[in-house]
Amino acid sequence: MKTNRRVSLLSACVAAALALCAVRTARTDAEAALDARTLVVGTRAEPKTLNPIAIIASESHQIAGLVFLKLLQEQDDFMSFKPQLASSWTWSADSLAITFHLRPDARWSDGQPVTARDVRFTWELHVDTTVAWPSASIKAKLRDVEVKDERTVVFHFKERYLYQLMDANDGVILPQHILGSVARKEIKTAPFGRAPVGNGPYLLSRWESGQYLELKSNPRYFEAGSEPRVHRVVFKFVPDAVTLVAQLKAGEIDLLEAVQPGDLGAIRQSRSDAVVQTVPARRMSFIAWNEKRAPLDDREVRRALTMAIDRAEIIRTVWQGYATECTSPIVPVLWAYDASIAAIPFDPAAARAKLAERGYKDSDGDGVLEKDGKPLRIEMLVNDAQNRIDVVTLVQAHLKRIGVRVDLRVMEYSAYIDRILATDYDAALVEWKATTKVDLTGLFHTQSMRPKGFNFVSYSNPEVDGLIEQALRKTDTASARALWNRAQQIIYHDQPYTFIAVPKELTAIDDRFCDVAPNAISFFVDLEHWGVKPDCAH
Repeated sequence: MKTNRRVSLLSACVAAALALCAVRTARTDAEAALDARTLVVGTRAEPKTLNPIAIIASESHQIAGLVFLKLLQEQDDFMSFKPQLASSWTWSADSLAITFHLRPDARWSDGQPVTARDVRFTWELHVDTTVAWPSASIKAKLRDVEVKDERTVVFHFKERYLYQLMDANDGVILPQHILGSVARKEIKTAPFGRAPVGNGPYLLSRWESGQYLELKSNPRYFEAGSEPRVHRVVFKFVPDAVTLVAQLKAGEIDLLEAVQPGDLGAIRQSRSDAVVQTVPARRMSFIAWNEKRAPLDDREVRRALTMAIDRAEIIRTVWQGYATECTSPIVPVLWAYDASIAAIPFDPAAARAKLAERGYKDSDGDGVLEKDGKPLRIEMLVNDAQNRIDVVTLVQAHLKRIGVRVDLRVMEYSAYIDRILATDYDAALVEWKATTKVDLTGLFHTQSMRPKGFNFVSYSNPEVDGLIEQALRKTDTASARALWNRAQQIIYHDQPYTFIAVPKELTAIDDRFCDVAPNAISFFVDLEHWGVKPDCAH
């Protein structure tokens, strides 16, 4: 009896162990399947908030764009649209109003319906000067947003112009039932920024500051019947570019945007399963000169500095040819780009002569020009990305040759952005991702000087202001083109920036993801429709 009991007990223990093993195996298989359907994105730019009304950085907009939707989805010709929160739209006979019809199945992630009241509320936030949305100028020609019923909203315009539909659509829709009770002066800092209620294909599931931000598929998304094949998206925050590349090579991240050409060889050698995609670029790289500070308020000084900078060498050395010289404030992928503008020549001798004309000379023989006893010395900010440090190091050497001392200040990204937006700098190397709308208001119009817009160089030219205003009133591209061309030519002549390059966008992604069709709007466009091997469409 004792032996039988021992045998029975042993058998029970074995059975339990086998059952536990089976459970563990099943759990492991499930976790493995989930991991396979998890996209891990490496990035240095941790958002400060996911509240779209407060976001400035383009990287943060990309994340928020997975959580919040616009009325329409912009297409990659930058002029046409597809339904998104709105299922359809119609124009009035006089083209001064657009009526949007919202999807009846659009829901916020807390289950509440998306209504026309949310649309009007969002517009009210956009134009409220207390809120101070940085892109408020986009809505300047909207007269009113009228709620017809729960799912019908009408945008009324003051006048007809080319970008009415784009301006109506710009800005994701926000929930009135969540934010409507928040004081307008507190909207940007409200807890909503860390716990957003969205209406897009993904929702925030976890955010560990300094480590990662995790999104998961939104079960209330109106396409929930076909759950995204990428179930989770993890944005992993990595402190420096070298570590980011190392983690990509080690397979710790699946996707890395803005891959530097110098890293391509090592990535391809380490990751045979990584595909490098090139998409049309909307980024431009430039040195911003703060016109609030002498002598950078002098156009001829700025032009001299540009003449002394060898942009071709920078493109050849830093981008290894994966860039073209930038000669316009409008990027080449947009219809209004003026390809006829000739680059200011690289001519150090002419640069030094121009500075001499402005009263600068090396009186004490120390190799640095001075005027009225004050040396021509510039502090130049750069964030701590190696390729950008490489650019400013070359610029420092170029300017030293003509007697200009450049003191480089390498900064952590957030602190660097804060100083630029506070206009607390002399010069800064900046990479800017241009909007898909041809509009120079935000960066170059006098009314957009900080803190109202993104004119962080304090550039002001009444002729440019007038050309921008006239061009934005046109109803077709043909009549607007001449005005935009003239504005581009004047801005390039004035050199509020030393325009350096339009880099090509290089992105590495694990090849288990398929049906990936990035465009110049976003690499993550239609992420909810991406495939994961083996269930790819093709």
